[in-house]
Amino acid sequence: ASHADRKDEKDRKMATMLNVLRRQFSTSVRARALKPGAGAGPTAGEHSGGMEMWKKMSIFVALPALVVCMLNAYLKEKEHHEHPRDEFVPYAHLRIRSKGFPWGDGVKSAFHNAHVNALPDGYEEEH
Repeated sequence: ASHADRKDEKDRKMATMLNVLRRQFSTSVRARALKPGAGAGPTAGEHSGGMEMWKKMSIFVALPALVVCMLNAYLKEKEHHEHPRDEFVPYAHLRIRSKGFPWGDGVKSAFHNAHVNALPDGYEEEH
């Protein structure tokens, strides 16, 4: 068999497969359209039960994933608190206060944390 004959045979097989798939697809679309209750409503044929699936997905996938994320965050934060605080170094370019804050003593920011945030002259508390 020549090269052209083999190519023609491949083309015929491909055309046959495509025709079979086209017929099967058009038949299944037609069958679905003829099913009772196959309209676009929320209780449409094969789409019913979607709420039940999402309910199960929420319970068996989302909630365990949330628990794993919360556990991970807790363990990372616990590990973070076990490390000692960095030593205070009074760099000239940090904690510059040209004007005091309009609250309290004017040195502490609105979200000041005595354990984490240093004042211009060092940490407030030593632990």
